[in-house]
Amino acid sequence: MLCELCGKETERTTRIFIEGTTLNVCRDCAKFGEVRKSGKKESTPQTVITKRLEIREKRMKPKDVYESEETTLELVPDYPRIIREARMVRDWKQETLAAKINEKVSVINKIERGDMRPDDALVKKLEKELGIKLMEKVPIIKTETKSSTAKGLTLGDIIKLKKE
Repeated sequence: MLCELCGKETERTTRIFIEGTTLNVCRDCAKFGEVRKSGKKESTPQTVITKRLEIREKRMKPKDVYESEETTLELVPDYPRIIREARMVRDWKQETLAAKINEKVSVINKIERGDMRPDDALVKKLEKELGIKLMEKVPIIKTETKSSTAKGLTLGDIIKLKKE
């Protein structure tokens, strides 16, 4: 269990009364308040402090920082065909789709022709309304560039040679 005063993980907590509030605290923090007799169990809602401590624990869980570096989300190459087919399956005209996602008909027309690449916000609207996936995870290909610095003689090498 967590101490509601200091946040320390402890096996056993004590119910104490501090300045008008009843808290479950560890042995070390019990000296700051009056011990409550636990004759009858009170059904108190979860305190704000406990909620904050739980949120902090979730936030402090380790994350895989390398996952985002390995892949990136990219728009699928054949997005015009996918959008057009999904619209036609629903028997919608371009005007209907445009009205549903609050865009101009000309924008839908250009996207379906492949003349325009939709931005992320528009992609999300289309995915949600048509029930399709337009973004895919693509691995990042790392290319190594070779430096063109020659490892021949430098001016410093020539100066040293003349001194000798």
